[in-house]
Amino acid sequence: MASFLDKDPPFDFSDPAARDLWTLLATNYQSKATVRDILTQVHVDSIEIDWDNPMRWVWADILTLTFRQAKLRPLLEQIIGGGDQAIAERLRELMAASPVSSPPQPDGAATQWRGFGDRGLEKVIQAEPTFLDIAFLRRGVELGAAVCRLLVTLSGVQYQGTGFRVAEDLLLTNHHVLFDEDHGNAQATAVEAWFGYERTFSGLDRMHTVVMGKPATIRGDRAHDWATIKVQDTMPTEAPVIEIRGARPVRADERVYIIQHPGGAPKKIGMIHNVVRYVDDNVVQYLTDTEGGSSGSPVFNEQWQLVALHNEWVEVTVGGTREVRNQGQRIERVVEGMQAACVI
Repeated sequence: MASFLDKDPPFDFSDPAARDLWTLLATNYQSKATVRDILTQVHVDSIEIDWDNPMRWVWADILTLTFRQAKLRPLLEQIIGGGDQAIAERLRELMAASPVSSPPQPDGAATQWRGFGDRGLEKVIQAEPTFLDIAFLRRGVELGAAVCRLLVTLSGVQYQGTGFRVAEDLLLTNHHVLFDEDHGNAQATAVEAWFGYERTFSGLDRMHTVVMGKPATIRGDRAHDWATIKVQDTMPTEAPVIEIRGARPVRADERVYIIQHPGGAPKKIGMIHNVVRYVDDNVVQYLTDTEGGSSGSPVFNEQWQLVALHNEWVEVTVGGTREVRNQGQRIERVVEGMQAACVI
């Protein structure tokens, strides 16, 4: 039996291997800018592709177009050379003369779920697949140990925020968490960092560790809303240093994840309806949930690289429709400020 790649056009979406290829690409390549770059490298004119669609349907257009133009194999070879070994290996399986694909659906009158007509073994329910390797959760837990609840005394009043470890004895948070911007930019007079302030899966409070900050070491910049403070106590051994450099700039339509202490509550993660809506040189705007107390939280991409420092919500109008977004300062601008202030 011929490979689905060797059949005559059009692309056969009914073939199990073809559907596996579609799902693989739509799951792992969801940035429209990245996909455009890949198409350019194999000289595909993408004018026929409807880029306004969700990425699953964009990939359907791409497969149809490149198959018709005899450029699908070069496209896949380009992706194989991109460096992701797991994806490359799976693509080689699908490109083989006898593709390794999902098992066929059973024939005959199988038992139907009540209220349903069409059936199948598996299905991506929404327009965009949301699969992640299970290791994603493990890495998030590891980095989450670096995030702490901040209890801050400003002008005699206590406030709460979120911070995270970025060096041996250094915490990063927002300027408005450690400075009283309404009263002469006065600095905090006391800062407690609560590491491990979390709940068990059954809802019980875990024991947390309080690390005291040194107010005299506070540095910050209001323009990009960052501030740092050194600690006088030893950081918990399980709290890693979060790398603040090296992440690829995040793009619209990608997803971001925020580990935080919303409302001063035990540590939580925002990871639902978490699409990036807008990026410019200074800020990243996203739909990931936050609350008061989340100020100063790290914003991560899907590789758990730090891409922004969360600091506020904003309201914008898009096509006449009001939209509320959360916003973070791009970590590149924060790092530049920290370097200028000789913090790092």
